[in-house]
Amino acid sequence: MFIGKGRYIDSRNHDQQCAQNEGEKTRSEEIHFELIVSLRKVSVRSGEENEEILFKERTKLYHWDRKLNQWKERGVGDLKILFHPVKKNYRLLMRREREQVLRVCANHSISPSIELKPMNTSANALVWTATDYSDGKMEQLAAKFKTPELAESFRRAFTDCQSHMSQTDAAQVSATEALSRDSNPVVFFNITIDDEHAGRIISELFAHIMP
Repeated sequence: MFIGKGRYIDSRNHDQQCAQNEGEKTRSEEIHFELIVSLRKVSVRSGEENEEILFKERTKLYHWDRKLNQWKERGVGDLKILFHPVKKNYRLLMRREREQVLRVCANHSISPSIELKPMNTSANALVWTATDYSDGKMEQLAAKFKTPELAESFRRAFTDCQSHMSQTDAAQVSATEALSRDSNPVVFFNITIDDEHAGRIISELFAHIMP
């Protein structure tokens, strides 16, 4: 077979090549792959499944750097106030939204002793001090919201939790006082933070109930 000037193609070789290509195509279509390993579905739990969301708003979180003596950004994400109906406790939780794995950047319980204060440099921000579970240290934190109204909404939700806790604590104190005896032994626990004295806890042992 002649194609163009000075070019010659053997028709037999051409037919053989076409047949070979067709055979390879047929064999490739017949190849079938079986699934060897089956992957189980893994349920990912956040630890929030049994808690009620009392507050949720996007904010920017800061912490006070003692060495640099300035505020440093810790993360951006949804700041939540959660309530556990069984344990009857409240906590604050925030995860960084910019990371693939939503890493916790704030996680601490809410207690009546925590005081929310407005930041001097911003009407949209509130400052407080708490022992954060994410690093186990007493830290000064600040949450900056988009508007002063959102900051006020957070403050109300936070203080409402503290009010409910104070009422519960008052009932528990009344029950404790009813069980108290002058003859019971007392244990003292001194608290230190970064080698500095932070207070003392006094605990009465109800020896007349559990000797």
